[in-house]
This record gives sequence, C-alpha cells and structure tokens, in this order.
Amino acid sequence: MLQVRFDFDNTLKAMVVRGALLSILICCTCNAYAKAPACDAPALRSPEYARSITLVSRLPELRAWSMSHKFPVAYGESMDRQELLHGQCYWSVSVYANRPDRMELWHVFYVEGTGKHILIRDPVSGEVVSLRKWRSTEKKT
Repeated sequence: MLQVRFDFDNTLKAMVVRGALLSILICCTCNAYAKAPACDAPALRSPEYARSITLVSRLPELRAWSMSHKFPVAYGESMDRQELLHGQCYWSVSVYANRPDRMELWHVFYVEGTGKHILIRDPVSGEVVSLRKWRSTEKKT
C-alpha cells in the first residue's frame, strides 16, 4: 500500500512565506502608485499655468514668430492642463495664431512646475523633446 506523508509544518511555513512575499509586493506596488504625482489639474485660472505662459512668451523663438505675422498670439488655456512627462508634472502651453477664421496651432510647450525645464512637442514626429534639441533642429532647417 502506498503511503503519502503530509508534512503540515513545512507546508504551513511555505504558505506563510508566500503570503508575506505577496503582501510586500502589494505594498510596494501601492506605495509606488501613491508616490506618482497627480498631474491632472486644469489650466483654467491656475496661477502656475499663468506663470508657464509668461515663461513661454519670453522665448526668443516665440517673439520672432509673433512678429512674422499680423495675427495676435493666443494660448489654449481652456484645453491645456498638467501632464505627466518623464515622471514629473508639466503644464502644457499651446500657442496659436488667432486668425479671423480659425486658431492656428504653432507649437505645444511643456513647462515643468519650477519653470527650470521647458519641453516642446515636435510638430512633425509628435515626440516631446527638450528646448535645446528643438532649437538645434530648428537651426538646421
């Protein structure tokens, strides 16, 4: 007759260890999610967004572009918002030429909360690049 021995102590220990590891995994996952910044604030009437507009409006490229046509410069405050890029919150700042028949998008900039970093969405590839990289590609064209 075949006799099967069930080692209750070792099985119980294995279950406790698995439970502990699962608990640690769940806690780490929840903690990582909790630390991710909530970047979903609307731009409308936000002082941080207003500061981002000021920073973008001071860019020499924007000033040159605005003088290259007769239309007023407009910003997409009703559509812009905070976005999570590279693990940080950035304000999107959409820049338009306010034409009589339409709003014509020029570029979308992304300003980090402290204002130290400005990114830009490449209009051709859609890739978000640094201001430095964008400037170097603009000079080539």
